[in-house]
Amino acid sequence: MKKDEIEFGDPVLRKEQYSAILDIQGHLIGFVQFFPMSNVTRLGLGLRPDLCGHGLGMSVVALITAEALRRTPDQEIDLEVLSWNLRAIRTYVKAGFHITDTYMRPTPNGMKECHCMCYNPST
Repeated sequence: MKKDEIEFGDPVLRKEQYSAILDIQGHLIGFVQFFPMSNVTRLGLGLRPDLCGHGLGMSVVALITAEALRRTPDQEIDLEVLSWNLRAIRTYVKAGFHITDTYMRPTPNGMKECHCMCYNPST
């Protein structure tokens, strides 16, 4: 996104791939990107920082996973998470994701270890 300076600014991509996550009162609590890859929908998600650690993660992950499955029922669902983010990893595991790969990835703060986690509802 940052590299090309266009992705989020592109209204078609923004409409197709990005969604706001709202609470019952309509307040923004997070976002999700449904990023299409070859036979995979990769989830990119974020929860408002002041809401982290308050028990919302499982509901948010379940909601966006269900939406990804609705949008692309024949595709695998996965996500990436930095390996130090144990709280997020625990939430993803509880929601049915499991680590399938670990690798180094460039971030704004240099190369960081990252896990790819795939959704498997039977876990």
